[in-house]
Amino acid sequence: MKKQLLFLMAVLVTTITFAQNANDYFQPLKFRNIGPFRGGRSVTAMGVIGDPMTYYMGTTGGGLWKTESAGQRWENVSDGFFELGSVGAVSVSASNPNIVYVGMGEHAPRGVMTSYGDGVYKSTDAGHTWKKMGLEKTQHISRIIIHPTNPDIVYVAAQGALFEGNPERGVYKSIDGGNTWTNTLFVNNLTGASELSMDANYPEIMYAAMWEHQRKPNMVVSGGVGSGLYKSTDSGDTWKKIHKGLPEEKGKMAIAVSASNSNKVYALIESDSDADKGGLFVSNDAGESWSMISGDNRLVQRAWYYIEVFVDPNDEDTVYVLSAPALRSEDGGKTWENVEVAHGDTHDLWINPNNSNNMVLADDGGASVSFDYGKTWSTQSNMPTAQFYRINVDNLFPYNIYGGQQDNTSVKIASMSTGSSSITTRDWTDSAGGESAFLAFDPDNPRYVMGGQYLGTVEIMDMESKASTQIMQAPIQYLGREARNMKYLFNWNAPIIASIHELGIFYHGAQYVFRTRDMGVTWDKISPDLTRDIDAKQGNGGGPYTNEAVGAENYGTLAYILESPHEKGHIWTGSDDGLVHLTKNGGESWENVTPKGLKECLINAIEVSPHDPATAYVATTRYKFNDYTPGLYKTTDYGKTWTAINSGIPYGAFTRVVREDEFKKDLLYAGTEKGIYASWNGGKSWEPFQLNLPKTPITDLKVHKGDLVVATSGRSFWILDDVAALGQYQPSKKGLQLLKPKDAYNGSWGSPLNGNSDKFTGSDAFEGINPANGVVLYYELPKLKDSTAITLEILDAKGKLIRTITSEKDPTYTPHNGGGAPPAPVLSKEEGLNRFVWDMKYPIMPGIPGVYIEAGFGGHKVSPDTYTFKLMVDGQSVSTTGTIKEVPTYETKPGQYDEYDAFMTVAEQELTKMHNMINQLHAVQDNLKEMLKEVSDPAVKKEGEKLLADMKAWDEEMIQRKSQAYDDVENFPNKFSAEYIFMINQTSSTIPRLNKSSKDRKLELDAEWAGLKSRGNQFINTAIPAYNKVLWEAGIGALRL
Repeated sequence: MKKQLLFLMAVLVTTITFAQNANDYFQPLKFRNIGPFRGGRSVTAMGVIGDPMTYYMGTTGGGLWKTESAGQRWENVSDGFFELGSVGAVSVSASNPNIVYVGMGEHAPRGVMTSYGDGVYKSTDAGHTWKKMGLEKTQHISRIIIHPTNPDIVYVAAQGALFEGNPERGVYKSIDGGNTWTNTLFVNNLTGASELSMDANYPEIMYAAMWEHQRKPNMVVSGGVGSGLYKSTDSGDTWKKIHKGLPEEKGKMAIAVSASNSNKVYALIESDSDADKGGLFVSNDAGESWSMISGDNRLVQRAWYYIEVFVDPNDEDTVYVLSAPALRSEDGGKTWENVEVAHGDTHDLWINPNNSNNMVLADDGGASVSFDYGKTWSTQSNMPTAQFYRINVDNLFPYNIYGGQQDNTSVKIASMSTGSSSITTRDWTDSAGGESAFLAFDPDNPRYVMGGQYLGTVEIMDMESKASTQIMQAPIQYLGREARNMKYLFNWNAPIIASIHELGIFYHGAQYVFRTRDMGVTWDKISPDLTRDIDAKQGNGGGPYTNEAVGAENYGTLAYILESPHEKGHIWTGSDDGLVHLTKNGGESWENVTPKGLKECLINAIEVSPHDPATAYVATTRYKFNDYTPGLYKTTDYGKTWTAINSGIPYGAFTRVVREDEFKKDLLYAGTEKGIYASWNGGKSWEPFQLNLPKTPITDLKVHKGDLVVATSGRSFWILDDVAALGQYQPSKKGLQLLKPKDAYNGSWGSPLNGNSDKFTGSDAFEGINPANGVVLYYELPKLKDSTAITLEILDAKGKLIRTITSEKDPTYTPHNGGGAPPAPVLSKEEGLNRFVWDMKYPIMPGIPGVYIEAGFGGHKVSPDTYTFKLMVDGQSVSTTGTIKEVPTYETKPGQYDEYDAFMTVAEQELTKMHNMINQLHAVQDNLKEMLKEVSDPAVKKEGEKLLADMKAWDEEMIQRKSQAYDDVENFPNKFSAEYIFMINQTSSTIPRLNKSSKDRKLELDAEWAGLKSRGNQFINTAIPAYNKVLWEAGIGALRL
């Protein structure tokens, strides 16, 4: 018993160590953001009074962003501080702009892709650092107001939990800078504060809009007895209702008091839409009474998502209402005009109190700044904050990632940009379907892409012509219908897949599975209803005052379809109400294989193991029931039995997707609301695997071609390139290790990952990041002494030494205005895992110190082949092999690489000899000049001066020492070595081909070099030794060679 206890303790310690160390161990691995740079949803933005260039934007999954250039460049300021990514409110102190408060949890509560928050954060240094200030259970915060002269007085409008009642909602007040909070206005567990407004002239006067609301899986409830407007005249300590003149039926509301007239208050009211009771109301007596000024439906449409009103701080009659369009009235709300903005679906507006022409708007495309009263706006094409639902990938080189971007088109984006330094707009385009699209195609020839949209619309797009064909199963207009009256009930994110086993077959899911063999000309229904089909949950999508019927509330739909990669006819489905089905005969019969006892939930993803056809995983979530418990399940017998596999994933990190590594069995990746988790034991235990990935909801994952592709809800797409290293992880094995690298391609592109990546954050301000261009090696080291050097030898398939890299820097290296050879790369030797990228090239050719030569000094790329890497450390050595492949799109002939390699190798060796000789003899010249100062014998001096003149003449033929900077090459003609290296550079090519002109030029130069080299060798072997003899006999010494 004692031995068993000790064994269990040892296992526990090992498990704890494993869980603590894996994420830290793999820190050299880096996720990279590929874009697209097209803004995603934002519901809050604010400027800084007195600084019209600085603004903040809160995104609904990507954290908080700041611009100090009026929107020309945005930078995230919350990474590393915020625990979640959804921001509902941001507020900057008017009296001290260094003080910023952020309320977490978006306040425009969608049923899909809505993320909860974790309270309030505060910065006292303009966003450089943040501290959490409590109110963690409020989940969704709609507004924060800071007292205009005392930033320690703060008010928070908390909407509260979205999917269930909770007491942590209403209006909160702090008088000590957020250290403590008092709930000063609470109505009931379903009623939260949707808006706060402070009188700019009398800050003790405040107005609040309270909203009774709740989302359920099948509908949004907006309105009830708890909804109301309130006023405080004692700095928010007590509140009274102000309902005179308002409709009895109240839904979501917004309220705003005019800064230029404290008596004028506007309220935007959702009410009974059938009776036309909703609209814009105005009070001219500080809220004591109200009258409707406009019943324009545009002001209150889709109320739960919008209902926002703002008054120009300098004109009481200029009013803005934000809805799908942005609307403005200049006559106190009587008439309205559209304001042309950067994107639709508008949510928040800040107007500069010192200049009404200057404002910042938050909408479903991000934030944008205007300085001309909304006539023009800053771009939103510089924000990597897109929200994606799903991922698909093709097999091209480079492969492309496909996905639907929330409130935008779908996207096809390259995983890297060959021949370029970054991934830009030229590397991505729109694709089929729309924002909620699953995208399906032949991965080897993705010309025709099938893509969906909400309410079952689906199209085939020809990606060459960019023309599409609509192929909806039943072209019925479902908008406004009760779900039970829809012939086919489609999920907002209805699944579409292409068959792996039969080219040209596609599947589309409603409550049934449909199949087409002819690109949608005809559709066959191949299943019964595979959902729970709960009639009570198939009515209207919204109520009690405003219906919601664009499809996001449809319930009893299929959310996922997957065809087994192993077995033809095996198709799995998952529904949004918690059923899993499997057919093994192409849909002739279906078996309910739902995990026993599984409650209603969203089956968001299914994964069949790449290694075993009977093993499958499902990712479930009950977030729409206000249950944030992770819900991953595994079967090894085609769904007959299931095991919950959630150990190590905490509450709050509800699960959307699980994938298994394509090469390493039992290596799993889970995408959750709080990031990525990994398991190395088939799901028995999980640990965070975030690395440098920002805290953002993960909506989908795909393991593809040795990469982990990540879709996020607020930070666009990310890729982890080197997952092969994860499969070699052995936490119990410590010491010297060299991991087998992922296959590399002999292309050419730029990337910040080509070198040391320690400080690489993962993203750029404007462009997507390419992968490293080279063979990426990971090696583990024990703790070494500072004096211990390590060496890496790279050998070709024949055992020939190609290159040697060490940890020692060249002490003689001196850079020169960019016109010389780069420093030799060095190996890091930190304890633990290290990273090195071999650029697939031969050694760097030496430069000429102090001389600018317009040339590249890198060796040429090696040929595609298998290479051996041998790492030597303190008397020990380890080795592995790696493969360099030819880029699949190259067209080369047999022998082409060999001919090119032989030519370039000889040329580079000659250039190396040449520059070494130049540098050697130039050092002798410097030495001789100094020595001649010591010589008094006229004959000895004359002979030395003659030698110096001869060497200088030779040097001037070899190198142009007047060239010191970039444009000097235009003024001072090149000399021989520059001509030689130019020939090398003009022959060096990404696609290697040896041209006759290069051969001819080399013959010319080699003939000239033969004479010059002979003269140089004559100095080294004859003239200098002879003069050294003279110097020695004269008792002076000798020149150093």
